[in-house]
Amino acid sequence: MILRRMAVPVPLLLAVLMGSPRGALAKPVPLASLFAEPAPPDKSKKKKKKKPPAPKLPEEYRIFARAREAFEKKSDPGALESAQRELLLAPLHARNKAIEKDFEELFFALEIKKGIAHEKRKNREKALESFEAGLGGLGTFKWVHYWREEASSALVRICGAKKFPRVPACLALARRVTDAFPKAANETKSLRALSLPEPVAQPDFGGERLTIGYSEKKERDEEAFQEALDHYLKGRESDFLKAGRAFLSDFPRSSLRFRTMFLLGETLLGGSNRKEAEGYYRSIIEQSPLSYYSIVSAERLDVDLRTKLSAEPLVIDPEVQVLAPADSAALERALVLQKLGKTEELGIELDGFSKPKAYSNDVILYLMKIATEGRQHLVAFRLANELIQRRFSRMASREMLDLLFPDAFEAEIAAEATTAGQDPILIASLIKQESGFRDSALSSSGAMGLMQLMPFTAIDVRKELKLHELRDPKTNIALGVKYFQGLMSMYNGNPVFSLAAYNAGPHRVMKWRKEAGIRWGMLDWIEAIPFKETREYVTSILRNRYWYQVKKGLPVARITDLKGLTVLPPLDKN
Repeated sequence: MILRRMAVPVPLLLAVLMGSPRGALAKPVPLASLFAEPAPPDKSKKKKKKKPPAPKLPEEYRIFARAREAFEKKSDPGALESAQRELLLAPLHARNKAIEKDFEELFFALEIKKGIAHEKRKNREKALESFEAGLGGLGTFKWVHYWREEASSALVRICGAKKFPRVPACLALARRVTDAFPKAANETKSLRALSLPEPVAQPDFGGERLTIGYSEKKERDEEAFQEALDHYLKGRESDFLKAGRAFLSDFPRSSLRFRTMFLLGETLLGGSNRKEAEGYYRSIIEQSPLSYYSIVSAERLDVDLRTKLSAEPLVIDPEVQVLAPADSAALERALVLQKLGKTEELGIELDGFSKPKAYSNDVILYLMKIATEGRQHLVAFRLANELIQRRFSRMASREMLDLLFPDAFEAEIAAEATTAGQDPILIASLIKQESGFRDSALSSSGAMGLMQLMPFTAIDVRKELKLHELRDPKTNIALGVKYFQGLMSMYNGNPVFSLAAYNAGPHRVMKWRKEAGIRWGMLDWIEAIPFKETREYVTSILRNRYWYQVKKGLPVARITDLKGLTVLPPLDKN
């Protein structure tokens, strides 16, 4: 068996996954047992067994590791160029083609480092070319990860060099760098002392565009739901009941059905149709047991969801799916990377499993466990969504909580949250939603690290910060917690307003509060949040906090008891 040769402790399952006869396992195997450490050898036996060879890192990842080391430690242009050549040739024999984008990013990061090296040797022309190539090859939010003060200092010396013919180009590049960083950023202070050209304005062609792109396309079910929600928020109960029931009939598989069922329950609960309300609540709990709407439904029924959790271990059925050869090879590489503790590389490999609909439940569970063991929690969450869509019967289990609500960076979170007077469970729940505990996370808008801090926000919190320090987990958590502490203080400790402001900004929360209905409760205010991303962000973190409390055996804070919609200080009407 291939993994017995590689000394990775999962030989039986992978033999089936890679094509051994179906039914090769005698009985279901506990998922956790496949990742247990092997028992120590029996020293009483005289005959010593030969140790299996240690697993080897696949070649493309060895090249990747050498290039990363070159970026961190090398300062000679020749060594940096050698690492770049390896990256260029690596895709020719790489078995995982998904790594090519990471090769490309690292190639251009080395170009920035090479610019520094060339400038130290007074080769200003090559230095400027390298800086231009590095910034041109990386998107703005990527290259700010790799730009340091020493790069700015090198650029200042190039732009200030006497008789250097490309000073205008150098100053234009310096302007581009400064525009990408917050004004108070330490990385660009030296550049701002230069006589930089004015920012280039967008050309005005003197007319309107024929078409315009919209950020959100509403589907038919969204339009129908929005009409029903409008009735609910305006207190038109009979209109909402009619529209809500019609929605469930017309769109029985819509992702909005649980939200609709909960609002129907809320509307019916206080009237003569209490049994119908309870039916909606129970249906949500049965179909989506770990969701936000399941939690608030259980609270309405005074049902303890903890009693619904199975203590039985998750098992892998012997009749598992046989994977295609390419997926089997990728799985083999993933197991080697997980065994060697190469977490970033494991994430690259697991991203290749991008079609979970094609996998059996057993394969998905197995991949989730690999991802969790390798601290690639976002992959595990993505795979879990497929199981949720299938209404996988074992979602409500203690072991599933361990897979979906990992204990990561606990010491750092506890230390910073306690110092700031914040709940560590709430902070962990926020981080789970923001980054999936991936400390190198970088969003398309430039938010960085565990708590996805925008650069200008982070520098507002700590003036002396250097942006690359946001990749350090302790620094990122400290700054994120301090910022969140300020929001909690602004909203008198109300977690809903604070979370909404963390995601969408305090100015939007102010607007939404002004628009709140007189008779709304806190749950109504959440439902009225017009930004889908922010609404789901808030409900997801409240869900995370609930299950973290359950998992750790702590007293559970009831979501339906949240107060504060009308007891806050008067709003500024200006």
